[in-house]
Amino acid sequence: MKISGNWLKEFIPNIKINDKLTYNLTSLGLEVSSVVKHKGDLIIDIDMTPNRADCLSMLGIARDLSAVYNKKIIFPKIANLKITPSKKFINKIDKKICGSYGALVLHGVDNTIKTPNIIAERLNKCGISKVNFIVDILNYVMIEVGQPMHAFDLDKINRLINVRYAKANEKINALDGVKYTLNKNIPVIADDNKIQAIAGIIGGDYSSINLKTQNVIIESAFFTPTVIRKAAKLFRLQTDASYRFERGVDPCLNNIAAGRVLYLMKKYSNVKNYQYNLTTNKELIKKYNHVINVKYNFFDESLGVQISRNFIKKTFKLLEFNPISYNDKIRLTIPSHRFDIKIEQDLVEEIARVYGYDNFEPALPHNIFKINKDHSIFSENIINGLVSRGFNEIISFSFLPKNSQLSTNSISDIIKIKNPISEDKSELRASMVHSMIRAYKYNVSRQNTNIKIFEIGKIYNFVKPKKIKENNILSGIISGINAENNLKSDQENLSFLDLKGHLQRIIPNITFKPYKNIKHLNKFCQATLYQGKHTIGYCGEISQNLYSEYGINNNLYYFEIFTDSINNVIDTKYKKFSIYPKIKRDLTILVDDKIYVQDIIDIIGEKSFNYMINSKIRDIFYNKKEFGDNIKSITLEFIFQDCNSTLTDNTVNTEMDKILSLIKKHFNAQVRT
Repeated sequence: MKISGNWLKEFIPNIKINDKLTYNLTSLGLEVSSVVKHKGDLIIDIDMTPNRADCLSMLGIARDLSAVYNKKIIFPKIANLKITPSKKFINKIDKKICGSYGALVLHGVDNTIKTPNIIAERLNKCGISKVNFIVDILNYVMIEVGQPMHAFDLDKINRLINVRYAKANEKINALDGVKYTLNKNIPVIADDNKIQAIAGIIGGDYSSINLKTQNVIIESAFFTPTVIRKAAKLFRLQTDASYRFERGVDPCLNNIAAGRVLYLMKKYSNVKNYQYNLTTNKELIKKYNHVINVKYNFFDESLGVQISRNFIKKTFKLLEFNPISYNDKIRLTIPSHRFDIKIEQDLVEEIARVYGYDNFEPALPHNIFKINKDHSIFSENIINGLVSRGFNEIISFSFLPKNSQLSTNSISDIIKIKNPISEDKSELRASMVHSMIRAYKYNVSRQNTNIKIFEIGKIYNFVKPKKIKENNILSGIISGINAENNLKSDQENLSFLDLKGHLQRIIPNITFKPYKNIKHLNKFCQATLYQGKHTIGYCGEISQNLYSEYGINNNLYYFEIFTDSINNVIDTKYKKFSIYPKIKRDLTILVDDKIYVQDIIDIIGEKSFNYMINSKIRDIFYNKKEFGDNIKSITLEFIFQDCNSTLTDNTVNTEMDKILSLIKKHFNAQVRT
């Protein structure tokens, strides 16, 4: 949109038309694309965003600038407009199309009058060509206050105006010389005989204004943006009117625009008498004048700087938000022209752009890391971690069939439902193992044998007779082929070590200790999970009883974690990111079978080795003939990296010698050759 700097000065007196003005416009979000000097004036071209239809006028732009310059705007003079009840020009208005419709009727207009130079020049600077006196006045008011209007030759209108949808195959010869065939989705302005205009888009040729026109009816309306947008898109029509209507025109602007037209008509012609009709949907007006209450400190918290209450209140007053302070809040009535203001954050943006984004001092964020005790957020982190490792989340019922838990729980521990909706939903689950196995069986029956699934759900247990506790549980199962080895000819099955590795990655500071009392797990392949000294769950291979009960042939590894017991605080340490390559080394040792692999990893982790960034178990192997009784082979993997240079073999060898010496000292380990 092009505007005139000199014209703008009529709204904000003493404003300087210079580079500072263009800078302020851009900082307000009204981006200046070009500036041209023309006959002592500055023509400013502004790229308007779709949400700021209120600034498609001199008044709208001046209103925004007034807040920056801390000056009240001077409103253009308007005639005192009175509704004429004795004379009716409006018949029926479809409320879906039009929320308010004003009809200003003028008699005895001399349309042969030359358009005043000041109006013609300003229209030209804004990129609008002269047509004739009446049309030029309407275009001038549109640029001035933002209300598109249309003039009909009153002598060519048969009786009353109607705003309705077109009938199928109705036609109109438009002002652009094109004959349009309409349908039921096209809004029109019509009299009793024919269509006189496509509402909000373009007028018809029949009732158009010419030099012989003496009596006119001037339309000043609010049309529903979506209705106009659909019609304009259908015909690929964009006029100055449709451009504004489809973005939204102030529904309370009818009277103001009509009053301004009447004032200019009286000033530049002999018009004395007029009639004015207005039809308004009051519910619509209420919709566009809603109220938002905001705490003053909300602005400070959102922007990160202290904004004075006086500045906030003064800014909103200049922007016509009618601010009222009470307690620690401010009550703002959103003006009808601000379609874009919906929530509190929109109000914060208003203060920010008037305050000036360049006035905010750059600062690093603070309080980044917080202890996370919100289990909903923690659950989301768990889900993301498991999904990234190839797991799929399932959701199952908390109910199980009658007597389905007898293999894992005593009958006294099972919570039965008195009035179950069906037999297969007659018990509350005491563990999630049965839900997991049922999901596994469902997938296997559909030829999906490589399974990694998990669920975050609830289990139910008696803590006292007739007193039930609800526990939040994370559980999962893995079974099938290790996906990492799918390209190898010797594909490996998933194992307990794979399950252990997954849990170590998603649960901070987790440790594993052997255990043999979990009924539904194999007593030779199960472990209790700890964080420090706190038990947080268990894992292992399912028991032989469950294999038999469900008729399962493949190995299943199950875990169950009490999420309410997890401390989700990671003692995070940050170091420089290295651009140099990693070096991997394997170490295979022989140790006593009674030594826990986790103890070896813990000892290595406690000792600080140069350049070692990670260590993990690769393999555990037994061979009585080769190693002897009660001896096992363990393969460990170590990864080395330096932040400053590429590591050499000699450097890594030195570190490996230190690691080996440590293991030999504590566990009497021997290198397997």
